[in-house]
Parts: sequence; C-alpha cells; structure tokens
Amino acid sequence: MLKILGHRGMGKGEGENSLLSLIRAIQLGADGVETDVWLTKDGSLILTHDEDLKRLFGVDIKIKEVSYKELKKARLISDEKLTTLEKAYLELPDDVVINVEIKDPDAARFVVPLVKSFDALERTVFSSFIHECLSEVRKADPKAKIGLLIGEDAEGKGLEYIEELIGHYAPFSLHLPVQIFERFGLKIGLELLKGFRDEGIKIALWTLNDPELALKVKTQCDYLITDNLMSMLAIKGRR
Repeated sequence: MLKILGHRGMGKGEGENSLLSLIRAIQLGADGVETDVWLTKDGSLILTHDEDLKRLFGVDIKIKEVSYKELKKARLISDEKLTTLEKAYLELPDDVVINVEIKDPDAARFVVPLVKSFDALERTVFSSFIHECLSEVRKADPKAKIGLLIGEDAEGKGLEYIEELIGHYAPFSLHLPVQIFERFGLKIGLELLKGFRDEGIKIALWTLNDPELALKVKTQCDYLITDNLMSMLAIKGRR
C-alpha cells in the first residue's frame, strides 16, 4: 500500500525537521516522515538538513562543531527549532514510518543502535546520498532497511550505475528523484519503476509535490516523499 511521507515533516522551509513539524505531519494523516540527521561533537543526533544553521536560524554554527549543551544554551533546542532523533522516536506514534536520511557519515554508526533501543527497526528506512553510510548501517544490523538514495550524481551515468549500486548494497528501497520522469518521460519512467519493483525493491519518489503527476505514478510507488502533504493525502485514495 502506498505510504505518504512528510518531507522534513510538514515540508521544506520554516520549522522543517522540528518536532512540531514532524508531529503535525502525522496528525494530518501522513503515514510517516522523512528527516535528516547530523552528529554533534558530543554524540547527539540532531535533526537538521544543513551542516550549519545559517539558512534556518541565521547563526554561524556548524552542528559537528558544537555540543548539545551549547545548542541548548543558544536557545536552539526546542519543539519549534532543533530536536534530536531520540526525541522524535519518543514523541511520534510507534506505528509510523520514519525515513532517517543520514547527512553526516559520523552519524551512521549511531543511528541504528538508537532506533533499535525503541524497537523501531522494522518501521525505519535508513537512506543517504553518501552511500558508504549504508554500509555502516548494514554493519550495525544486517536486518536494517537500506534506502538507496539517488541524486544528481547519477545524472549522465545511466541505468547501469543504479543497477551496480543495487547489486552492491542490496537495498530495501530505491529513493529516486521525481525528475526521473523529466529525463525518461512518463511511460519509460513508469516501466523503470515497475522493473525495480519486480526485483523486490520498494520505490520511494522524492520530492513529489505535483498532485497530477502523483496520480499518474502512484501505482508504481511504495513511498511518496512530499512538501505538499495535504494534496498528496487527498490523492492517495483516488483511482
């Protein structure tokens, strides 16, 4: 069954990846959320997309160079601002899907033990553009669900590149940019998705915000990651 995941909670922009954004997405009916994780210098797993806090909070602070205590002292830790992966698992319902995108290679070996402490391995997908992180996740637990995240680096490399990665990482899911339909066209794009699914690989599309396109492709998708949560939820049950 198709699952709708809120991108950074309620979407990119103000409040993204905050605890309130994640909770709100679930309250509105999302099946789960996608969130990003970095590691502080004292080992805290912070949910934020960028390596620094300039875009979101206008401060010249890099997550990896500060401690959780320092972030808290700067009044950056709150339900409306920065939160931790641990807090997300504590506060979100225990039946929702969480796609943990690992932005920081140093965080890779810490995320699986934390998720396992909540007995949430089955409903968590670990993804990363830094594919070596996926090896760390697999090393931490062979049963961990690997999401092979494909980005701009795949442009011009052809399908052989993706197939090679699939062969190496044996992912649970393949996370493809929605621009795949611009590159290959709708018909061929859907055939590609079907081919991957026939191999037993789940398909996640990011970041799909166009309801019309979603209606056309949803039958060949397992997860839609979106900033446009309300529209995606509205089309989920339509034929």
